[in-house]
Amino acid sequence: MHSESATDGDAPLDMTLRLERGGTVSDQVYDALRHAIVTVRVLPGASISENRICRSLGVSRTPVRSAIVRLAEDGLIDVYPQKGSFVAPIRLAAIAESRFIRRVLEVAVVRDAGAAWNATHSADARAAIAEQARAIAAGESEAFFRADEQFHHIFSRAAGHDGAWAAIVQANSRLGRFHRLFGNKDRLPVVLQEHASVIDALDAGDVDLAAHRLEDHIDKVFTLIDHLPEDLRRLVED
Repeated sequence: MHSESATDGDAPLDMTLRLERGGTVSDQVYDALRHAIVTVRVLPGASISENRICRSLGVSRTPVRSAIVRLAEDGLIDVYPQKGSFVAPIRLAAIAESRFIRRVLEVAVVRDAGAAWNATHSADARAAIAEQARAIAAGESEAFFRADEQFHHIFSRAAGHDGAWAAIVQANSRLGRFHRLFGNKDRLPVVLQEHASVIDALDAGDVDLAAHRLEDHIDKVFTLIDHLPEDLRRLVED
């Protein structure tokens, strides 16, 4: 499925990149492309020719090709020989798989985090929730999602499971696109309540309750799947 979007044709992609010391060009191109795809600045189905990416980011073809290969492995880009590369559609089977991976890993992580949970972790988590509330009030959707990631990262940091967090982020790349495209703005305050309920349980020392509440929170993605808006179904494959 290839859809027309503002990124089709020869127009530059909506991305910026500043090369930094200490990181490879390939990694930075990958990060820039991944961010553009996950935040749906580049829509599913959009063509992402190497020439256009090179022109948009001001880099050579080699790191761009490397980044496209990695993004294809992530399931975010489809590469068709003789036809080109396109941003992958939202695939519901992949969403279900990503939700499963995230739930298994993050619920296990929060159980380990409970053993090391302290006032600093709680304050950090509640600060992330407060930032989400500010973002909702200001209508800043990306700030909301950044704070959401910060909130969930706190559990991995508390548990000392940075490796698990990397796997959670990988699974969440597909879920992130789904939530940005199909998320219900009316549900955002409820997300904050669900986050706070997990922290309340951890603060009370009830790890089982915290894990149960987090599991329920992650499973809410299925509510979105059951209520996909008709005008955006063209971006989705079963």
